[in-house]
Amino acid sequence: MDPIAFSIGNIDIYWYGILVAIAFLLGYLNTLSNVRRYGLDENVVGDLLFKLAITVIIGAKLGAVVPELGYYIKHPLEIFSRAGLGSHGAIITTMVMGYYWTKKANLPYWVMADTVAPSISIGHVFVRLGNYINGELYGTPTSLPWAVEFPGSYGPVHPAQLYDALASIIILALALWWARKPKYPGYVFFRVMLLHSIVHFFIDFIRRHSPLIGPFVLTQFIAIGFIILTGGLLIRSEIKYRKNRTE
Repeated sequence: MDPIAFSIGNIDIYWYGILVAIAFLLGYLNTLSNVRRYGLDENVVGDLLFKLAITVIIGAKLGAVVPELGYYIKHPLEIFSRAGLGSHGAIITTMVMGYYWTKKANLPYWVMADTVAPSISIGHVFVRLGNYINGELYGTPTSLPWAVEFPGSYGPVHPAQLYDALASIIILALALWWARKPKYPGYVFFRVMLLHSIVHFFIDFIRRHSPLIGPFVLTQFIAIGFIILTGGLLIRSEIKYRKNRTE
């Protein structure tokens, strides 16, 4: 499939950019819906979401550059032309800056995290479809019936982008259900992040797009970190929630 959707004069409009824009729009609308559901101040949150949108883009770019930092130091201009977007970079940067901005705006951090949690899955779905159209982040060679051959893959490979997109659709369905009535702050976010991290850890075994560090690639170590962090927070919150119900 041609990565270019259409052209306006000498300007090419790529499917990847269109899909990312759709993800931002749907994520924004879903977050606003959750903001109203949780009784938060829309005006205050609206300003915060604008800042977070910019942070997501910057963090996602860093997430794509850092695993291949040595290459981009030698070819800095390709940061804008070759480097894609890394979801882990977007999430880490947004969590850090989001903590600062929510405290400054006197908003509950984990409740805000719940409002945006389904948008994480929305972003994964559309970005991975964009990766598929671009012919990037594919998996290792395979002879399975659904194998796909991309320019530069030198034969049929796992369509790892579609595996990730399919998993994200399932996680999104669960996230939308959980977001209807979260039992405690962080209820949706912890679950969404835990599931995405588990999926990424295993998919990266067939999508080794950065150098190995021991048995894993860098993004797998990041996934392990998120699994430990969100899994621990989830267990702690569940214990506290059940304890409060029995008192």
